[in-house]
Amino acid sequence: MALDQEIIDYVKDSAETYRFLSHMVFKELDAATIEAVAAIEFPTETGNEHLDEGYRLIRRYFNFSASDRRTQLACEYARIFLAAGVYVKSDKTAIPYESVFTSPERIMMQASRDDVVRRFARDGFKVNPALHEPEDHLAFELEYLAHLNDRAAVLAEAGDAVGLRANFARQVDFIETHILNWLPALTTAARGFAKLAFYPGMLLVAQGTAETCRETLTELADELTGEQAA
Repeated sequence: MALDQEIIDYVKDSAETYRFLSHMVFKELDAATIEAVAAIEFPTETGNEHLDEGYRLIRRYFNFSASDRRTQLACEYARIFLAAGVYVKSDKTAIPYESVFTSPERIMMQASRDDVVRRFARDGFKVNPALHEPEDHLAFELEYLAHLNDRAAVLAEAGDAVGLRANFARQVDFIETHILNWLPALTTAARGFAKLAFYPGMLLVAQGTAETCRETLTELADELTGEQAA
């Protein structure tokens, strides 16, 4: 028997949101995607300061952007996330790999990436090797959370409260250990390189999404525990 439909709807919506954010930060956006984002009516008051600020920045970008948004945002993506055209030597680059922000050497393929790989393997999530990117790229970490929410939907529809609680616990732990431990620093670094509001806004939305999901999943897990005990 399926669990509460609100839980099913919530995890399905969460999967879509994480996939959207993953797409936003993985590579330069095409014109169709940019115009689709421009048409979204983002909320103004969510109860989370990072979400509200992120949505405000995205709206600001579209209110004042140039006519050729694709070229403008492609240049912005390269400057922020690929360090293209950045000639000042600095250890504060905004390339979106967790290892760069969590290792003492500030280089890729460090301990955080290894732990991410173990978690991905445990939950049957695979990064396409043809992409030639380290697994601790922010886009892959967000996609992994989408994957976990897909699995949560299956568990909820099957009425598996025990499995669902375990899934929620893994999500909360990953959010704390591999998202919120470095995403704020990435956002700060990105704002230092950004000339436009779009990508800092998206990173703040990703942070706010992770924060609100962590809170909601913790509450849902507690409710499931209480129902099981009753």
